[in-house]
Amino acid sequence: MRVALTFDDGPHPRYTPQILDILAEFGVEATFFVVGTNAETYPKLIHRILAEGHEIGNHTYNHYHTPAMSGEALEKDVRACDECLQRITGEAPRFFRPPEGVCSADVKNICSAMGYTIVLWSVDTRDWAHPTVWEIVRNVRANTGNGSIILMHDFIGKNSPTPEALRQIIPMLQESGYEFVTVSRLLED
Repeated sequence: MRVALTFDDGPHPRYTPQILDILAEFGVEATFFVVGTNAETYPKLIHRILAEGHEIGNHTYNHYHTPAMSGEALEKDVRACDECLQRITGEAPRFFRPPEGVCSADVKNICSAMGYTIVLWSVDTRDWAHPTVWEIVRNVRANTGNGSIILMHDFIGKNSPTPEALRQIIPMLQESGYEFVTVSRLLED
């Protein structure tokens, strides 16, 4: 039984290192869908994510509300993040997650042309809305199954519940027999 933890919107100077420390503590791999502006601001965190065995995907350069964008503006934003990540890592990302999960015809066409696989999620922790840690853990427990892709965020305003929730979610799911893998490994099966 395999699941993938994914983190959107980072990297963040406070929360991404906390999350990486927790993942390392439990020996868990994850996938980070990063925003280009944040990647450019914190390139050392991008290097750390990769050095610790995780993978990185494109989450646009600016994280705009994509339905309000023209196809041309959206493509420019996706390409800007792609180019940013290639400058930092030397590699092109393979996966794309649209902001807010809005998968329009423009998103599909752009990703097809750029060779991206679009990755959404099956379990939304809604951590960005600052629910209690207990609510996040309960949500994950109730909605996770084999092949689940769990959505969390490593860039949230102050007092993020994500690190503490993660510290409880990982052992809970491991005790239930789940293995944590990157999105690429999950999609291989």
